[in-house]
Amino acid sequence: MVLLPILLILTACPDSLYSFTFTNNSTSEVFMYLNLDYLENTLYPDTSIARVRTGYHFEQGKSYNYDYSYEYLFKRNDTVSMFIFDADTINLYSWEEIQSGYKILQRYDISAENFKALKYTITYPPTEAMKDVKMYPPYGQ
Repeated sequence: MVLLPILLILTACPDSLYSFTFTNNSTSEVFMYLNLDYLENTLYPDTSIARVRTGYHFEQGKSYNYDYSYEYLFKRNDTVSMFIFDADTINLYSWEEIQSGYKILQRYDISAENFKALKYTITYPPTEAMKDVKMYPPYGQ
């Protein structure tokens, strides 16, 4: 008898996982990380590169799926910064040089609303569908 109410409550709760796909459509390998370091407080609107090198390596033409909890992605506000680096930059420069020179290919400042509008698919380079996402450099440049 006790299990039935618990099961009903659990099935009524929305799924807290936030799944998105990142696709590297560029002609080279890239490195991506989400600026979610609560300890460093490098959260949007702070768009500086974190002190510690973290992130994921993406082969050319590959797609990868990631699961995060909604609370983790949007814990303090509704936007996260996603940084894209050329893999050669990661291999050739120290993380300190990358930080100080802001050696990025692209930065997306993606809101929860953007994720939904893009059907939870983010690509590099940005597609026409991403033109309304706040990014640096701006779309088309």
